[in-house]
Formats: sequence, structure tokens, C-alpha cells
Amino acid sequence: TSGNLGSGVFVDQAFIEIAGLKVGKFYSWWDDSLSGETDELASNALFNSIRYTYDAGSFWAGASVDELEGISVGTYNERDNNIGVALGAGAKLDSVTLQLIGGYDTDRENGSVRLIATAGVGPGTLGLSGVWASGANAYYSVSEWAVAAEYAIKATDKLKITPGFQYYGSYGLVSWDEFSNNDAWKAGLTVDYKITDGLTTKLTANYLDVDNKPEAWSGFVRLQRSF
Repeated sequence: TSGNLGSGVFVDQAFIEIAGLKVGKFYSWWDDSLSGETDELASNALFNSIRYTYDAGSFWAGASVDELEGISVGTYNERDNNIGVALGAGAKLDSVTLQLIGGYDTDRENGSVRLIATAGVGPGTLGLSGVWASGANAYYSVSEWAVAAEYAIKATDKLKITPGFQYYGSYGLVSWDEFSNNDAWKAGLTVDYKITDGLTTKLTANYLDVDNKPEAWSGFVRLQRSF
């Protein structure tokens, strides 16, 4: 996919896919997330990559080699200049889905592991996730570890309401690859509404509380047209 940017062209993704082999610039498994806009489960997800995925329908597994050249990690200016290796596996059984992925940054010599699970519960979908990093790396460097939860409620055929929560352990970096001693938590609400066929709107508001730092609010309103 691509879009115009001023007088030039901005290319978001460009790839070739044959059977389970995918080569080019595309979003990795780290772009997958819970359905709301509160969780923060990846630091970077768009790479030049070579990936192979075996998909058996109810189960999949794959491996990817990702170019990390020029990617900033955390708030420090030294950039990655090497490659990363990611492994992933997932399963689906009725309304339950599981995804386990890991990524290793060969330049930083650190890696991250993440699990996402969703299940249909009552009138909505419950989502749970956990992520851990051995140190700052291109895949995840927000905190040393974090857990997140949400419940996506399908109020009507057009309206979905998703409250979410995330807790961070050792939030933020204090050196090249050392996380701080500050913990943090975030709570928020995402509302999706289908106005008509091909036209939707999304509203989200989030509150972030980090130890020893001012409280912060964030959010956005998006109107999206699909053709």
C-alpha cells in the first residue's frame, strides 16, 4: 500500500508473497495487538523482511529475518545497524486464539517475548497479553515487562466499546539498555462506530500514570472511509 506525501510518494508496504514465503517491506507479527487502543505491546513493527509461515488453518508457525538498520531504540540516539530474528506461533480453537512471538535484536544482543490470548466471553471478547524484554531492543523497549487486558463489548451491530488496562514494570530506559525502577499503569476506553457501509469512526482516550512523573492524557478521533 502507498499514499501521497507532499510532492513525493510515501510507501507503507511493498512485498511479494508466494505460498508461505513473504519478501519485502511489511508489518511483522509485532504489529498484531489487542483490538483497543490502550495497550502498548511493540516498539517497532515495520521492517524489510524475509518471512516464511506455515499455516494449517487452526495452527500456524513461522520465522522471519528483519532488517533493523536505522531504527531508534528508546530515547537514545544510537540506532540499530544489524538484523533481527523473529519466531512466531499461533492457534485458534472455537472463539479462543493464541499468539506467541519472540524477537532477537542482534545489534543490541537483547530480545523480547510476547503472548496474546483472546476468547469470546458473554457479549464480547476478552483479551489478555504479556510481554518481557531482556533489555532494550528494536522489537520492544517500552518497559522490562508489561501485562495488558481489555474487554471488547459488541453493544450493537454498529457499536463496539472496549475498556482496557496495562501495567508496566520498570518503565522507560535510563541507559543504553537498562530500564528504570519506575513502574507505570495505563487505563483507557476505545469506541468504534460504523456510520454506514465503508464509513467508520474511532474514538479513544487514555490515562497514563508513571512513578515520579506527571500524569498524562492522550487520545484521538479517527474517521475512516473504505472503498
